[in-house]
Order: sequence, then C-alpha cells, then structure tokens
Amino acid sequence: MAKQSTFKIWGGVESFDPKKGAVEVLSYYLVASGVAGGIAGTVIGSLIAIAGVPDNLSGLIGVAIFAASLLIGFSLYGQSGGDETAMLDLVELDNLSAPRIISLVEGISASIGIDMPPVYLLDEPQINATCIVASGRAGSIVITSGAMELLSRLELEGLLARELVRLRSGEVIYEGRLRSFRRAMSRVSPRFIPVAYSREMLGRDIAADIAAITVTRFPPALLSALQKADAIKVPPSTEADRRLFAQFWFLPELSDVSTDERITEISDF
Repeated sequence: MAKQSTFKIWGGVESFDPKKGAVEVLSYYLVASGVAGGIAGTVIGSLIAIAGVPDNLSGLIGVAIFAASLLIGFSLYGQSGGDETAMLDLVELDNLSAPRIISLVEGISASIGIDMPPVYLLDEPQINATCIVASGRAGSIVITSGAMELLSRLELEGLLARELVRLRSGEVIYEGRLRSFRRAMSRVSPRFIPVAYSREMLGRDIAADIAAITVTRFPPALLSALQKADAIKVPPSTEADRRLFAQFWFLPELSDVSTDERITEISDF
C-alpha cells in the first residue's frame, strides 16, 4: 500500500456520497430562491401596507411569497441535471466507429458492476475525458479525439476507468445538477462559474485517480496518460457553456492547473 497521502486518500478525502451531494446542491437552490423570495416578499408586503392593507395581512402575504419561492427552489432542483449532450459538440461512438474504445468501456463497466454507458467523441486535439448527463439522466462518457489517437490501450484503460468509477459513484448526477445551478446563476454574475483550481478540486481529482488505479491495478498507465495530457493541454475555453465543464475534466480546463501533486500521488502506488 502507498504511503499516507498528503490528501489522506484513505481517510480525509472521502469517497463521493450521493446523499451529501444532493443536499449540497439542494441547499444552493433553496438559498438562491429564498433570497429572491425574501426580497420580493418584503417589497410586495411593504407596497401592500402602504396601500392601506392591515399590517398582519401584508405580513402574511410576504411570508406566503417567501414560502412559494422555496417551493420553486425545490422544483428547480428536481428539474436540474438534465441531458447535457447538446452543450458540447459531440458524436456518439459505436463498435463500427471506435471498436477499441467501446470494447474497453464495455469491459470496465462489467468489471465494476454497471451498465455500459453511451460514449461520445469530442473532436478536439487535446487528451481529455469526462462524464456528463445524457438523456434520461443517465451517465455517459466523453472522450476527445486526441485521447483516442495519442494514448495506448493501457493508457486509455486507465483514463476510461477513472471516468467510469466516477460515474458509478453518482458524481455525474451531482455535477449535472451543479452545472444547471451555475448556468442559471451565471446570468446574474459570471462569478458563479469557477475560474481557479481549488484545493478541493485537486483532492477530488486525486481521489478519482486512486479509484481508477484500484480498478486497473496498473498506476503507470494512468500516470503516463496524465503526463501526456499535461504536455499538450490547450488554453481554457471562454465559451460560457464549455466553462461549466472546466473543473470536471480528467485534466481540468482551468488556467492555473498543475498536475505535480497528482503525479506524485500516482507515482507512490
């Protein structure tokens, strides 16, 4: 077993908890809708009071507006996390177009006990992959043409195993709901979409790397894939919808990303 990680992979960096993830994103929706409802309720209640309506009645109206805003928050949360495939320029892969990729995804999916997800190609030269929400809130894999062309079979196995384990954990639904929230709130302020690579993001990436290694049992392949990806990374996109996915890629599409600590962690296995 590896040395105790700086990020405490076996302790401090917990595996993803779908319930905690759901509560986290729901709280975002409720706070945002509650603030909006509170402001609207206060303003409308004050206007009604000015119009001569008794204070107790205007107060009840304000409370009712606030309560309705929370219900709207619940509703928006329930509708969030839908099909994201239209947000990226994707082509679905099959056995005819990408037999090696489909074979790997099918085999890894079977080994970790999940149904094989759809696999989509993003025709871009960098080496990268992620998982997103497809139709019916099912998880799907996205891989770039650069990864397909430049990685060996073992490197692809490590890369795909990483995304499939994330998919199995339920992260894809959490991330899809989070992207829906950020997309809506970015209309208020672009600051709701992260632009910096945080320590929390790094910890989650390392946890995903280690999870992939527990499946493939061959750290050098994932290490090599990460080093190749870092060597030819491209500048982050400025397109709004693409930026929503920036932190969730195998190699995050953020300007200040360093792979040094991930490489160190993988190398210790």
